[in-house]
Amino acid sequence: MIYDQSKLRITRGRVVNIVAADEINRITPLGLTIDEAKAWYRDNVLMPAFRRGLIASVVASALVLATSTSIGAFLENILAAHMVVQQLIFLLAGFLYGYGLALTFLVASRLFGKVSHIRALFHRINLAINKRGILAFFIAVVLTVYWYVPKNFDDAALSESAHLEMRFSLLMAGILIFIGSRMLTKWMQQIAPIVAGKALGLFGMILILSPVNFYHVYPISQQSIAGVMLLVIMLLIDFTVAPVWLYRYFGKSATQTTF
Repeated sequence: MIYDQSKLRITRGRVVNIVAADEINRITPLGLTIDEAKAWYRDNVLMPAFRRGLIASVVASALVLATSTSIGAFLENILAAHMVVQQLIFLLAGFLYGYGLALTFLVASRLFGKVSHIRALFHRINLAINKRGILAFFIAVVLTVYWYVPKNFDDAALSESAHLEMRFSLLMAGILIFIGSRMLTKWMQQIAPIVAGKALGLFGMILILSPVNFYHVYPISQQSIAGVMLLVIMLLIDFTVAPVWLYRYFGKSATQTTF
């Protein structure tokens, strides 16, 4: 049987966030039987979401495992690489884990009623205590900043147990950043990276200008290099996000004024 793909795509877009049974009920009027609608929904909605979540989790695991090889040992020997590259790797891995878990949870909620109720409960709690993602971002910032405190960072560089704690904390921070990002408005999603970049740039300037060696495990010359790298990241964020934000803002304004 040949399905009207344009109608199926429209239906899929309208029902992606409601219960699976209701989604299937919206598909069946397009000329499909119940079984055919279930098969289409499984193949075109659930499986793609599951694959995206699986890919995200695999990539995150690969990033974490890479830091356990000689690559990780190399990064830990250089302050800039340890402070910037390795930390960002774990934050990114945590973000991807959060994305993968969210999609897996979404698919499971469409297949199992109990999981659907748990997901709905979590969503209500998240809306109640994590408005605009403020709580999630706050905890993520605390977890991240804690390991940038010189004494804690030095402990992580010298102690394997402390280093594992730092990695786990950063993974959790990445997951929380993902959770918080889902609560932001489109405008806030565009501004948040710039704000984070400015914070990194400020910290980079402190590392460059300070005559004090904050991180005693590494020579002071490496501290300046780490500061420069943080400034470069800030500029990359500015040159990437700011033009997109300006284009969307002025492009939308131009569209609204066009008759």
